[in-house]
Amino acid sequence: MSKILLMTDSGSDIGMERADKYGIRVLPLKYSFDGEKYYLDGIDQTAEEFYAMEKVTDEVPKTAQISPLEFEEAFEKAYEEGYDTVIYTSISGKASGTCQNAMMMGRQVMDAHEGFKVEVIDSLTYSVLYGFAVIEGAKLLKDGKNADEIIERIKKICYSANAYFVTDDLTHLKKGGRINAATFAVANMLDIKPVLVLKDGLVEQGAKLRGSKNLYKKLVDSAKAMGDFNEGRVFTIHTCVHEKAAFLRNAISEQYPNIIVDDTIVGPTIGCHTGPDLFGIVYFGEKF
Repeated sequence: MSKILLMTDSGSDIGMERADKYGIRVLPLKYSFDGEKYYLDGIDQTAEEFYAMEKVTDEVPKTAQISPLEFEEAFEKAYEEGYDTVIYTSISGKASGTCQNAMMMGRQVMDAHEGFKVEVIDSLTYSVLYGFAVIEGAKLLKDGKNADEIIERIKKICYSANAYFVTDDLTHLKKGGRINAATFAVANMLDIKPVLVLKDGLVEQGAKLRGSKNLYKKLVDSAKAMGDFNEGRVFTIHTCVHEKAAFLRNAISEQYPNIIVDDTIVGPTIGCHTGPDLFGIVYFGEKF
């Protein structure tokens, strides 16, 4: 019988506690505020500590991908522990070299060990958009499903994921190059908040919401305009702005009173690029 290990990185925002619960091995990405001291995501700081630090620093924190050596060590360890298959689901390869490093070292380790398989899935997503998929894969593994069934399920969930989010402070997005200076100036002058969306593995600007009045309902309407999420799994995501996330959940419930909306905190890997005031909606295009 095949012995399968599910693996992902900390950008999935699964967290170590849930990872242990579901038997998922999480490799930490790294980040730094000054380019010298690096923190292991999910290990060295809590999300609350990270965002508190991000709010008081003028520097835009930078992330560091998981290195080829770290992947080699992780895959070799799995082989030594008796696993014959590793299924690693990666943060979007469009935005990070982590996925490419995993693929490269997966091939190398497979060449060194006949019969050992490493399957690397490029999620083309971020945060809970692939974290949820990996957890669902872990549930299938517990039910005795084979590797092909698990891989198919993870891919299906990842590729049906949608995200719509905004931030109250565009300064960080400007510093990080996510919006240009002209957009930043006009948005501040007219109180416009760009909706950020996921497209082909990258985060791009979508619709623009004007004014703070009814902002949460407007965000729900913006997401709905791209496809009804009544039958899918819905999450609010946020950077420890719990009150805003609660307002957003209420706005969703007003239009969809019969669905359960889960809540996820965006960790440092993603928060480095979005800033500390982000909140939004994640949903999947079919019922799970």
